[in-house]
Amino acid sequence: MARLLREYTLPGVEDPLRTTAALLDDYKRGSYYAYEYGDTWYIGLSSHASLVVDPAGETATIIDKDGTKLSTPVTEPLGQIATRFVSEHGGHGKVFGQVGFNYGARTKGRTYEPGQWPLLSLMIPRTQVALRKDTITVTGYYEEEAKEVCSFLQHGSTHHEVTTESRIRHPPLDLQANSADYKTRVAKAISDIDRGAYSKAVCSRVVPVPTRVNMAATLLHGRRSNTPARTFSLSHGGIQATGFSPEVLLSVRNGRAFTEVVAGTRSVDPANLENSRTKLLYDTKEVLEHVTVVKGFSKQLAQSCVPGSVSIRDFMTVIDRGNVHHLFSHVSGHLPTSRSVWDTLGDMLGSVASPPPPGQAFDDMMQALEPRPRELYFGAVVMLDPDADFFEAALVLRTVFQDTSRQWLQAGAAVTRHSNPEREFAETCEKLMSMAPYVIVDTTKFDG
Repeated sequence: MARLLREYTLPGVEDPLRTTAALLDDYKRGSYYAYEYGDTWYIGLSSHASLVVDPAGETATIIDKDGTKLSTPVTEPLGQIATRFVSEHGGHGKVFGQVGFNYGARTKGRTYEPGQWPLLSLMIPRTQVALRKDTITVTGYYEEEAKEVCSFLQHGSTHHEVTTESRIRHPPLDLQANSADYKTRVAKAISDIDRGAYSKAVCSRVVPVPTRVNMAATLLHGRRSNTPARTFSLSHGGIQATGFSPEVLLSVRNGRAFTEVVAGTRSVDPANLENSRTKLLYDTKEVLEHVTVVKGFSKQLAQSCVPGSVSIRDFMTVIDRGNVHHLFSHVSGHLPTSRSVWDTLGDMLGSVASPPPPGQAFDDMMQALEPRPRELYFGAVVMLDPDADFFEAALVLRTVFQDTSRQWLQAGAAVTRHSNPEREFAETCEKLMSMAPYVIVDTTKFDG
């Protein structure tokens, strides 16, 4: 296992978000990850080693510190491949990655329609930064690169152009795009539920962004107006995403696992907050949606955790995430050492979407509800630290996506027998408003 060579400690900064955005923008032509956890921004810059599993889940490619690529067929569970990669190529510190929506179907042996983005990718950074108000820690495999980061943090970040208010915002995006198609798909899902095909579904829709997105500037301006559970921004292997996740899908530390259930939505009424919260608590459809998801996640955790260890707290608490209220519950349990966090993550992602009806393939059901593969939407951004026995996956929602040829927003709504197509469409608009006003134009070309 490789070891990090040097660690530097610097004074903290008054505005960690602003400094993080400046650092990412300075490294925008390379690979990076940023993950906000509590009061700390964890940042990984440039790839020391990477693992990429292709969209079909058939080939795993490892790119080592020398840039050598080795591709092999996938003949074992993806979790074993990920665990071995981290063990063989990682050192002290964080490992970052992303897990596509189809990972859950793949781990459960379901067929699915592959997209264009990796099913799974991990990055061990060359340089790592832990950035807080009181202190900054910079650690790296390569001393000169670590010193360059230190120099930027000390002298170059304050006046970096990404932090100015003069960045070009997009004209208002057309959030009504594809409204008729979306309502038709929701109506079909309601009909399927009424005839007993499944109990719930999540229908999403895509809103294209007409020009390239500056991810760092979008992170800066969007985070100031959102109250997420976790925030992330990534650029690795030709894909980019910046998001304000409303919930932690899976977090494991020293064997204690938890998931946050955030299901049930109503827009915030700033003039009467208590009234809008009360309306959410008494909305039959939203309450049923929440209870159904809590039941499903509790069942999945119970299958992974020590018998009798799963518990629920803060049941149906109303929380705010940006411009919407959500119903919230916390489900936790004790994960035995014999159980892989990667398998548990696959189970959790698999339970996010409804299981296919008997005799129907998963990809058939998804293609009936969605016009194209979800890629990273409803997948997860992960951060792990093997030395600290820590693993976390934030659900990818409220996110802007970008690759070499496309950029888009995506939002969905849970559909039950109590759903109404008009209301579900309105809910997607409410969720899109947590990101759409803050998308910033990028005037430089993204090279991946």
